[in-house]
Amino acid sequence: MKLGSIGARALLLFAAVGLVPVGAVVALLLSVNRQAVQTSEQQLQAAVLEELERATMRHVEGVRVDADAVAFALYQAAGAKSAAGGDGLDAVRAILGTRRELGAVRFEVPERNVSTVLRQKGDEVAAGPDVPASTPAMQKAADEHGMGVALLGPGKGLLVVPIPAVEGVATTARGYVTAALDFVDLQREIDDIAGRRFGGAVGLVVVDATRRSVASHGMPEIGAFADTASHPLWNGFSKENPGVVGVVRVAPYHAESGADMIGVVRFLPGLGWGVALARREEDAFAVLSAMQRRGGIVALGAALLALAAAALSARWIARPIVHLAGQARLVGERRWRELSLSSPRTDEIGTLTTELSRMATDLEGSELEIARQARQRADLGRFLSKELVEAIVSGRHELALGGRRAAVSVLFADVVAFTPLAETRPAEEVVTLLNELFSVLTEVVFRHGGTVDKFIGDCIMAVWGAPVAQEDHAARALAAAEDMMRFLETANESFRERYGTTIELGIGINSGEVLVGNIGSDKRMEYTVIGDVVNVAARLEGIARPNQVLVAETTHGLVADAAFELSPLGERALTGRSATTKVYELVTS
Repeated sequence: MKLGSIGARALLLFAAVGLVPVGAVVALLLSVNRQAVQTSEQQLQAAVLEELERATMRHVEGVRVDADAVAFALYQAAGAKSAAGGDGLDAVRAILGTRRELGAVRFEVPERNVSTVLRQKGDEVAAGPDVPASTPAMQKAADEHGMGVALLGPGKGLLVVPIPAVEGVATTARGYVTAALDFVDLQREIDDIAGRRFGGAVGLVVVDATRRSVASHGMPEIGAFADTASHPLWNGFSKENPGVVGVVRVAPYHAESGADMIGVVRFLPGLGWGVALARREEDAFAVLSAMQRRGGIVALGAALLALAAAALSARWIARPIVHLAGQARLVGERRWRELSLSSPRTDEIGTLTTELSRMATDLEGSELEIARQARQRADLGRFLSKELVEAIVSGRHELALGGRRAAVSVLFADVVAFTPLAETRPAEEVVTLLNELFSVLTEVVFRHGGTVDKFIGDCIMAVWGAPVAQEDHAARALAAAEDMMRFLETANESFRERYGTTIELGIGINSGEVLVGNIGSDKRMEYTVIGDVVNVAARLEGIARPNQVLVAETTHGLVADAAFELSPLGERALTGRSATTKVYELVTS
């Protein structure tokens, strides 16, 4: 880096004010503290979810243990009944009498249509707490996982456990013990957790496997026994496959109030239930936000110092750049004569000025050359095909006298009975008609890759296969003739309305080897083709009837396999030729 360059000056300027080191220190401190705050928040969230999980499982497992004890007593009672013939329910009633959570249970054997409520004492039908019947889905869950749980309503649930099969009893009937669940105490415990951990400013919720609310705190959008399946907390988790149980998953979302929320979800093993924590992001990272504000103040102070130092040298540094910007604008507007691109500077600004001046000079020269070629193309395109124009402009075809041999197809198209038409119509009208006709015929020739050699009064001469060689020159010539006839079919109606007449063409086509090149003198030359092939094409056009296309045998031989309908007309004697010529007619309709 050269002393006195813009890079060196900028380096000295920023190093003097200390912007880079101050910014790096602030960014490092924020990064370290951000990681610490995030780790602390994650640990707190995990601890709260574990506490919420334990509280939920405690309320479920307490009832499950009692229900399992009843199921085992019924298992023993079934064995005793099969052995001694008694009812064996005394042990069951004894267990119910010692379990505070169980006022009653329901004993069910679905295959035997057995469903009866067992209470602490007395007859099964006596007054007392009722226990609803379980569902097949709950019984299936009990068979597969040892327990099935479902909600019945706000704060109420149902738990089902299977009764072990009695050994030696030949039966496949399964029995179940169903007990009621009460989540009122769970709601109080959740409120206590929220108060102890967050002062109440947090959302906590426990849901069952169908995402229905068991208990919640601080989430007014979730009521008791509410369906929370559409809540953003569960985005990415399906009911059938909630996720990896026991693993904390973060689910950020945007609350209806507009606040950004941090949602943390954990699914309980066995139950398929979920516990979730929802906290406003600004509350969770309040400490980090304060640190960022202080860091921002420090960074702002450093930036202000840098701006103050930069202002002292702004004019000196910026003036040449502004000048170059103005010069670049002049280049963009192509105002070459107004440019002022000279500078005594030897630094990067001086180098940029020199290169911009060189670029402007090159651009001006390129635009002049493009304009020259555009004018050449416009002038030559009125007479020659696009291929020949490109060959001349690019220098591939020299505009010098001379020629070469080439295989071509030549077409002559002449307006039939033009002399009577010219005698009966005003000259201006005839010229207008011919110009319109020749404009379309020229476009047809160009469309099929041909070259308009010349206009001879009311006749047009076109060539295919030169200056660019074309293997299918004969087919192109015949296709052009077909298009010319199709044009007359649609254009004659317009000619009749505007000029009171119709146009009929006689066309002759021949193919063969000719001399191709620039013919004439150094002061006046034209690109054309010369040879007997041209004469035969002209003679065919001369004997053609109105709207008839006559084709020589040579052309017929070149398109024998092409999709053209050529009707033989026999041998014809042509003016100026001793031998006859076999002639064909191109059928165009």
